[in-house]
Amino acid sequence: MEKNKIKLAIIKFGGLSSGGTEKFLQTIAVNLNKEEFDVTFFYCDAAPHKGSSFMHPDTNQNKKKYLEEHKVKLVKFNVGLKDLTSPFHKWIETNFWELFNEKDYNIIQTGRAGHKEFPFNKIKYTPIVDSIHLTAGVDNQFNISRVMHICNWNAGKWKKSGGDASRTVLVSHPMEINEGSSTTMREKLKIGGAKIVFGFHQRDAESIFSPLPLEAYKLVENESNHFILMGGSGFYRKQAKELGIKNISFVDHNADSNVIYSFLKTLDVYAHGRKDGEVNSTAMAEAMYFGLPIVSHTSKVNNGHIECIGDAGKVVITVEEYANELKRLQSDKQYLATKQEVAKKRFQENYELSGQMKIIENIYKSVIKDPFPFPWRRRLYALHWTQNIRIWMKWVYLKSKYYLLGRV
Repeated sequence: MEKNKIKLAIIKFGGLSSGGTEKFLQTIAVNLNKEEFDVTFFYCDAAPHKGSSFMHPDTNQNKKKYLEEHKVKLVKFNVGLKDLTSPFHKWIETNFWELFNEKDYNIIQTGRAGHKEFPFNKIKYTPIVDSIHLTAGVDNQFNISRVMHICNWNAGKWKKSGGDASRTVLVSHPMEINEGSSTTMREKLKIGGAKIVFGFHQRDAESIFSPLPLEAYKLVENESNHFILMGGSGFYRKQAKELGIKNISFVDHNADSNVIYSFLKTLDVYAHGRKDGEVNSTAMAEAMYFGLPIVSHTSKVNNGHIECIGDAGKVVITVEEYANELKRLQSDKQYLATKQEVAKKRFQENYELSGQMKIIENIYKSVIKDPFPFPWRRRLYALHWTQNIRIWMKWVYLKSKYYLLGRV
């Protein structure tokens, strides 16, 4: 490592999987100016979770190859078990501390949901730059230098939960898109070129299934349109059958970018749905790159996508409103063309790679110049009793399984 370079460690459980948070960190690692930054990416494969049946997506070999080809130093650590019943989600049977020493780095970059979490709760001196992709809690540890939020909605929710507003910086997903050999799937799926095609792609998870897109499509289905779903829960196939939808195609999930881009090139409208909503979706950003207007719906959990879509589409509440927007995009060619141009423009403004990477690089440089601004405020927030009480109560709850609380 050259002394004049900023030494950055990126640390992420399951960091080389194909998830959105992981992609955010991978893109940063690859595209930082190598003349100014020396990057080490710490990752592990998926491991079982104690206290939950959830299994984090495993290492994707294409993602690993992507970082290796761009000369990013990879350090793989092991985790036998992620203990969600412990207050900080401790890693069990890990060799992480044998491979990592915070003194070797100028900055540590994370990607997480916000709550106080292992191993970052053990890193006390080196400046940490958090990127918060959900708001499942708040960590105001003193040496958390800056907190990246990927939309104002998420930042506002985090602040209301007790986050130190003075540390907030806004970024968006830096999107690296190389279309390569991707081509439309229309011929393969036997979809006529004159048909308007709605659709979206999603990972296979029953917990995020939303019935709205297909319910709305059923109301507008005719021989002049088609719906394609790539990936997604088996619930969608069951729903399509129950609704009697005929003009629909299902494509298997695929993490290969060329396949995803081929899928997006087949669509005219990105007709999105997700039960828990979005904070700032990379899938939506990719759709806007290809000039796809986005139709989505509100959620009781996350609504950052309202801000991120902006005037490049519409976020509705009801099935009827969703169907009306699909109908308008199909029947009003000028309206569709306008939304397509707005989508492309919004991508350039909010997601274009070089612009976002410049913002991120400037954040790191500001950390080097002034790692811990407002030190007394930091001490106050770090000692905030409400945060400590929340952590303690969660620990009691999980350990007692309701027994100590008298709820048996």
